[in-house]
Formats: sequence, structure tokens, C-alpha cells
Amino acid sequence: MLLHSLIYVSESMISLAADEEQVNAIVEVSRNRNRALGVTGALMFTHSNFVQVLEGAQSALDELMTSIRRDSRHRNIAILEEEALVSRRFATWSMAYVGPAALVESRLAPLVRKDDHGVDPFATQEMISLLRSLVALSE
Repeated sequence: MLLHSLIYVSESMISLAADEEQVNAIVEVSRNRNRALGVTGALMFTHSNFVQVLEGAQSALDELMTSIRRDSRHRNIAILEEEALVSRRFATWSMAYVGPAALVESRLAPLVRKDDHGVDPFATQEMISLLRSLVALSE
């Protein structure tokens, strides 16, 4: 199977009062669905944004992104990078979760900035590295 990866960022529509309960529900459903589709990855929630890395077969990623785009709990979904992978970066996680990570919002800023220059490719790789580091701490 050819492995693919994508990273996206979106704006949270979850109220602060309900965020923990709703995000926990997202994580639980995502873990089950991803496991069934053979997808691995990580999700970060910062109260104002979601960042998610998904890894798996292209058809599985397409199916998940269709569902994610319909989810009213976030908006302004932007795929930052798509690439082929030689091996999984989150191999043991159907969906690792990091959050709420308000302290890393400044590192998220380059990914959500909207300008004519597009997204800095180094910023997406930095976010993947950050997610991997935070996931490793929770293992």
C-alpha cells in the first residue's frame, strides 16, 4: 500500500465552555474510524484551532477529509501539505491527541496566516515535529 500524509489546520467553532467534552468526543470517534480505515495520525487543539496530521492510503484520507469538511465544529479548513510517505510518523497511534495546547498557539500562527505568500513549508514540518514530540511525551 502506498502511504500518503496530509496536514490541515482549521478554525474551531467549539465554545470554550464545551470544548473539552466535544474534543474528547472527536478524538474517540476519530480513533475508531481511523483504526477501521488503517489511518494513523495526530490531532492538536488550541482552543482556537485544530491541526491534524493523517497518514494512510489516499482513498482513506479522501474519505476522512470529506467527513471532516462536513463537521460543523470547525471551519476554514486548509490543507497545508500533502506528501507520499516511506513510513508512518505516528505508526502506533490511530489518533494521538495533544491539547488543549494554548501555549503552542504562537507556533501555529504561521500555519493560519493568510497572505499571498502561502504557507511556509518549514512551518508544516515544524508542526509535525512538534506533534511527534508532544505525542512521545504522552506515551
